[in-house]
Amino acid sequence: MPTAFARRAILGGAFNPLHIGHLRFAIEAREALGGLVDGVDLTPTAVPPHKNAENLLPFNLRAAMVEESVAEMPDLRCSRAEALRRGPSYTWDMLSAARAQCPETEFYFLLGMPDFALLPTWRHGPELPGLCHFVISSRGGTAAGNFAATTLKIWPLAQACPPLVPDGLSMILPGGCLAHFLPLPVLEISASDIRRRWLAGRSIAWLVPPPATRLLEQSRRIAQIRWSESG
Repeated sequence: MPTAFARRAILGGAFNPLHIGHLRFAIEAREALGGLVDGVDLTPTAVPPHKNAENLLPFNLRAAMVEESVAEMPDLRCSRAEALRRGPSYTWDMLSAARAQCPETEFYFLLGMPDFALLPTWRHGPELPGLCHFVISSRGGTAAGNFAATTLKIWPLAQACPPLVPDGLSMILPGGCLAHFLPLPVLEISASDIRRRWLAGRSIAWLVPPPATRLLEQSRRIAQIRWSESG
């Protein structure tokens, strides 16, 4: 198992399945952060609190799909940390555990704009700046102005600061942590659409990395059972 990055960006998700949108976000964020991080940990959730766990592929299969897909990408790694903890995979708990293990490390948590807007509904969501910085992607063509408005709605005392990248926007949050908005290329890809295509016998080529597709085919029976139950 590879060692964790000393300076870490974290992209969590069900990865049910991993697709190229996840990988492109991780790559773009890694490049934008530059020397601020050593790489990105893709962290599959074990028990997502807002999803039906019965419809998920087994954790070990999802983690293996990530591991094999990033095997030749030294800046990206899979973290199985969530499999070691009990209960729902809350971001607060995951980052708290990471902070306890590496108190001197600065963490950058990656998420799309729709999830960022939902932070007030997350477990201790508005308190997350005490544990990490944020890197937010412009999924769905979100404008920087919408990011600023959302940030101020959650943290009224947030202030703009020099952006991390040209055409981006960065804001200082309470406690000194930062939220960075990245105007990334929009890849309208969803795991739910991929699941429907695969169940219908349609091609998922260039939507899912080839190593992940190979593992999916090797586990066809369990994937058909789990994904067919999702409706």
